Amino acid sequence: MTEITGMSESGGIRVEVYPGGALSSLSLDRRAMALGSRGLSAAILATLTEATAVANQRTKAALREALDGLGEADLSLLGLNQDVALTERAESTTPDSWRAS
Repeated sequence: MTEITGMSESGGIRVEVYPGGALSSLSLDRRAMALGSRGLSAAILATLTEATAVANQRTKAALREALDGLGEADLSLLGLNQDVALTERAESTTPDSWRAS
């Protein structure tokens, strides 16, 4: 079984999350530490949000492939919904092999 995660990196912050946003790893470098406490908190949350969108989009693709007929409402009930703009960014990270022909 393949483990699905989402990763995002920005401004010295790198996060990896499982679907739904459970944190798998968090790395900070000097650039991130220079943001100050409020800036760092906001940047971590933004990076987590983007990584979660990636993980959720990958999960959606895997579930649609495995469970033919699964709709957006079903995926939403599983907590796999997010902002449209984040979905579009996350979709750009979806491997071509997962895309519908």
